[in-house]
Amino acid sequence: MQRSHSMPAPRGHPYGDPAATGFRHLAGACAVGGPLVFSAAWLVAWTAQETYSPRREDISALAALDAQQPWIMIAGFLALALGLTALGAGLLRTVAGGRAARAGALLVVLAGLGILVAGIARNDCSSELEACKARIDGGAVSWHHDLHDAVSGLVFLTLVVAQLVLARAFRRDPYWRRLRAYSIFSGSLTLALLVLFVAGPIDGWNGLIQRVFLAVPLVWITVLGIRLRRLANDHRALPTSAS
Repeated sequence: MQRSHSMPAPRGHPYGDPAATGFRHLAGACAVGGPLVFSAAWLVAWTAQETYSPRREDISALAALDAQQPWIMIAGFLALALGLTALGAGLLRTVAGGRAARAGALLVVLAGLGILVAGIARNDCSSELEACKARIDGGAVSWHHDLHDAVSGLVFLTLVVAQLVLARAFRRDPYWRRLRAYSIFSGSLTLALLVLFVAGPIDGWNGLIQRVFLAVPLVWITVLGIRLRRLANDHRALPTSAS
């Protein structure tokens, strides 16, 4: 008697394409590694700064032109960009949810490309410090400082929308359905924390608020990466039989 330990893919489901198995596994690994490297980068870059307050200053300041070891945080941005882009490409070839699945996956890729731009277009200075704020208010910052801030804002919004759009797609896919409620919760919490971060209700605490806000979508990215790897491993195990 033949018995499969994994649910067979419905006809036409992208999960049923064995040629994409290795790619999904690699994409999932990148999605898990990207947020981990990014988080480790800001922790290491913080210790490399003589004066830096993670409570007050944002993460981008660690890659600014006046940072002491900016390459550490730049590497973190690039790793996260790779992880997001790989995750979006992996979801595009795995999730069956019609236009919502395609749109959500492409939004994840777009967020990854935005992170890449933000990592290259560096701030001139730490935007939460008074001297830098004065430069910004006086229009004395470079075009890449303004570009970094504009792209970062778009990335934040894109991650919110991507989570909610993919939650809609997950409802239609039996392999991803269990992550639907989590994606709705994560996307809604990300939006609420983004509003709090932009509003800046507590002066001098924006750095901490940003880290809490970013932790939510970074965990979501990691969870989806783990799921993508598991699906790839399940497909490698097929067909599994027991007598």
